[in-house]
Amino acid sequence: MHTELVERCHIAADIVGQIFLDEPQGPLLDALSDPSFLQSWPLEDDASQQAINALLEAERDTAEALQRDHLYLFIGVSSPLAQPYESPYFSKDGLVMDEDAAAVAAVYHQVGFDPGADNLPPDHIGLEFRCISHMCALALSASSEADQAAALAVLRSFTAEHPARFAEQVLGGVEKHANTAIYRALPGLTRGVLAAVETL
Repeated sequence: MHTELVERCHIAADIVGQIFLDEPQGPLLDALSDPSFLQSWPLEDDASQQAINALLEAERDTAEALQRDHLYLFIGVSSPLAQPYESPYFSKDGLVMDEDAAAVAAVYHQVGFDPGADNLPPDHIGLEFRCISHMCALALSASSEADQAAALAVLRSFTAEHPARFAEQVLGGVEKHANTAIYRALPGLTRGVLAAVETL
């Protein structure tokens, strides 16, 4: 097992998931505005590093601008500009909470992931990235090589079957409409996590 890369993916996926779920504030906003934190970003692929370099060159985002970006991108006034749920991309009627959401919820149950967001359907891309982080932690804590291999196999399968199959559609909306430095950087950070999982 590539232990160091799994650890790095665990950290990056958790942060990416948080940014999708809510606008960065408090310690997370401070970290994403801190050059020393950004320069130690856990993933070193080109997409991640381009995003990090853009953040290093940007002015610090205000809390109000981030809140507005998150609202319009992922919640929307009438509809989100970057639909964060998996189901609408594949449902015949564009509905949330169809069989894709049920399949994601089944994986959460299988791996013991508590999304902790009772008001959100399970197939929100932010929750899916938090689950990637959780599954990395499971692999790191596995007691045998066989258990580690099994945990990583579930991780790769989940990522390919769920976030990886609709992430580019979400990220296209983010790239088109994001106004803050952090949300403009999010697509690169997201692609970095997906690329890392493929190599585990």
